[in-house]
Amino acid sequence: MSGRFRRSYWNFNSRRRFARGRYSGRRVGAARRARGNQRAANQQNDISNVTINMMKKIKTGVTGREFTKDGNTLFKEIGTCALNIFELLKKSEFYQSYSNMYDQFRINRIQVKVTPITWQTYNQFNIPTGTDYDVVDDGKQFEAQEESGDAVYPAGYGGPNPDNAGLVPGQTKYIVPQALTVVTAWDRTGLDDTQMTYDGEGANKVYYTTIGDAICTYSSAKSTQLVAGANFNCVRYLYPSSQQEKSLYFSTTDLVDQFQKPSDADPDRVKFWYAMKPVADNDFKSTYITNLHTDPNCPFKPTFLIGVLKVDDLIKDANHPEDPNQTKGQIYPVTFNLEFDIGVTFRGLRKTQVV
Repeated sequence: MSGRFRRSYWNFNSRRRFARGRYSGRRVGAARRARGNQRAANQQNDISNVTINMMKKIKTGVTGREFTKDGNTLFKEIGTCALNIFELLKKSEFYQSYSNMYDQFRINRIQVKVTPITWQTYNQFNIPTGTDYDVVDDGKQFEAQEESGDAVYPAGYGGPNPDNAGLVPGQTKYIVPQALTVVTAWDRTGLDDTQMTYDGEGANKVYYTTIGDAICTYSSAKSTQLVAGANFNCVRYLYPSSQQEKSLYFSTTDLVDQFQKPSDADPDRVKFWYAMKPVADNDFKSTYITNLHTDPNCPFKPTFLIGVLKVDDLIKDANHPEDPNQTKGQIYPVTFNLEFDIGVTFRGLRKTQVV
């Protein structure tokens, strides 16, 4: 037999031996992983990496309110929305399913996609765009004016004239610009006392964020123009950066509800898009990781901020015929849909359950 065929024969056997070793290695690797998982379970150190998806609809805009604290009266710009990521996890059914099986968790990655749904702007012909007209007299006044052709924008809108001459008494003065500037940012540790305030006491206590245009002072701030007919693209990411943040595990039982959804029994102001009512005043504590306030015991409280920049300065309308707390220069709220993808690592699997 020639050497050519002998080389082919040995090459064939080599391939067979290599194939047998490869498949055998796969079986050994699976067994090794199983034994490793068992050792991790025995040491209460087994982990599970998952991505929790959720959607949240919020409203943010520009408005102002007067607050009285300790005998001092201050006019604050409110409307910027702040979302605590831990509180969002608490409301997720997917998180609840995993938290019942594990002792601890940590956050590895956060992604949020911002999509505007309804807003109020004017195009180059001063014709209103958007569909959220129920903010003015439930839209009835605008519909009547639109059908009769008497006006191109509803009374109560600022339109091209910020002074809004001929405003119907009792309605708030708003500005409707041709474009809106939406600003998003991340706060890694939570809000301080200068960025939040409250009104009322006890069961009637309502919290407000007072960040306003100061959202631009964050190094993570990113502005995006919201123009009718133009593409709006805003996706934000956040990762634990320091070694402390990366190794920070929390108990799955640490997530405590801090804010409740408004109900028909709540005061009208609680239904506003910028108001937040705590679940219980005694349980609203900064030591909770689901609380918006910063706390030294929790060095990592990822908070997503989204707001709209004001066009003109807010001026308190002391001569308002119905509510002296109304302001001029406001911008109607913009409704956003937020899609969250939160990467979470669970640790400490629970085993046998007695039933």
